[in-house]
Amino acid sequence: MGPSSRMGALAFLHRFGARLNPHGHFHGVVVNGVFEADGAGGARSRTAQGLGSEGLAEIPTEVRVRLLRALARRELLEREDVQAMGAWEHGRGFSLDARVRVEADDRRGLERLLRYCARPAFALERLREIAHGHRVYESVRPGLEGASA
Repeated sequence: MGPSSRMGALAFLHRFGARLNPHGHFHGVVVNGVFEADGAGGARSRTAQGLGSEGLAEIPTEVRVRLLRALARRELLEREDVQAMGAWEHGRGFSLDARVRVEADDRRGLERLLRYCARPAFALERLREIAHGHRVYESVRPGLEGASA
């Protein structure tokens, strides 16, 4: 990689979970490599090498440490909150799922992934009327005791 190397990524902020519960998280689509100037006014892509499962496993910890440090330094988060967040279970509030891969020539797969990431908080087709003026949202994931609505 050289000084003209640039990565490509899109991030989508979601504030909801599958059951319309508050659940702030990001979905990111990241290019597996970099783009570089080709000297003729265009660009060429170079695929990343050597980032295996061990390297991927380190990313959430690195992001958590840097983000919490930056928020504390800018006084946007109290030091006590940073310490409390450091004690959280399940990755201390940060995780990474990099199982989805879309090949460069798979335009339909890329569109499907981007539509998933850019989806709205709820799907209108899951709303149904149960009584005059009363509606229920049917979740794709069962809630407590198997309830889907």
